[in-house]
Amino acid sequence: MPQEWLITDARLGDVIAVVRRLPRGTGVLVRQHELSRSERHRLLRRLRWLGRGHNLLIVDEASGCSSKVHDVPELRQALLRRSEIIFVSPMHETRTHPGWSPLPRMGAAALVRLSCRPVLALGGKNARRFRAMKALGFAGWGGIDGWVEGRRRPSRK
Repeated sequence: MPQEWLITDARLGDVIAVVRRLPRGTGVLVRQHELSRSERHRLLRRLRWLGRGHNLLIVDEASGCSSKVHDVPELRQALLRRSEIIFVSPMHETRTHPGWSPLPRMGAAALVRLSCRPVLALGGKNARRFRAMKALGFAGWGGIDGWVEGRRRPSRK
């Protein structure tokens, strides 16, 4: 499973251009719920073609193989659904969910340990913030703004 994930969103603008700049081995969780069914299908087809050439894992959120978890009951549901990818959120304040309080660090660490599988941090994340939280047991991180702030690639350190 990739350690770093781009979560697509309308605020990215040209999703294809952003994905082209991603480091090899990055995961891309495609949301884009605002698109019509045919537009979404076309976008996924283009992203999967691009992903093969750049060693990217492209995942359609609508496929149900990923879950966003905010507490123990949601984690239980994700595990019962056998979600392959679990994101614990929000780890920091985020523009995606303004007004949501970030999870306490130890509460997030407890969710990671209860999951018994790799878990990714989500919500206001970037490579620098992930390095500071990796010790809590997270296998990686996902974000939107963390990839496009300044339109630079994050550090792979």
